[in-house]
Amino acid sequence: MSNNYIYTFCVSRSTNRTLTWKLDHDHFFYDLTKTNQQIQQAFDDWASYTKLTFRQATAQEKADFNLVFAYGNHSDEYPFDGRDGVLAHAFPPEHYYRGYVHFDSTEIWSDKYDDIGNNLRLVASHEIGHSLGLEHNNDDKSIMYAFYHVILPKNMLPKQVREIFIAPFPPLLQTP
Repeated sequence: MSNNYIYTFCVSRSTNRTLTWKLDHDHFFYDLTKTNQQIQQAFDDWASYTKLTFRQATAQEKADFNLVFAYGNHSDEYPFDGRDGVLAHAFPPEHYYRGYVHFDSTEIWSDKYDDIGNNLRLVASHEIGHSLGLEHNNDDKSIMYAFYHVILPKNMLPKQVREIFIAPFPPLLQTP
């Protein structure tokens, strides 16, 4: 198995296998209900191959994953470049910004599986993969392929990725 498929759940902040997510929609121009549905579907895609579950955090809770729609310079060293450029980025578990997933709010987001706009579920699934510790791979049929492309949900996680998460799950370590 390639080193591109390394996952690092062991740096999680807790031993809880139910993780939460929260959407910051201050710079958001897309339907909020559809967005929440697509984000939850993206987490559910990963949950189906891990021993993790994901749910949306309440307003009062601190979330394990913070999803933000932003544009231009937005508090990290990776500014967005505007429409039709970089769609999103996320940080791996060992990074200072672990758990943060940033989407470019100037992009055209969609819930359709066609070439009009960018399917939010697909991009979110890809970025969540990074947040879980996965890197890009060379398989153009993989959700972790470096370039955006339309994949039907049933084909989103290729065999190699599924095999990782079906393997015995390591214990999660608490950080101080």
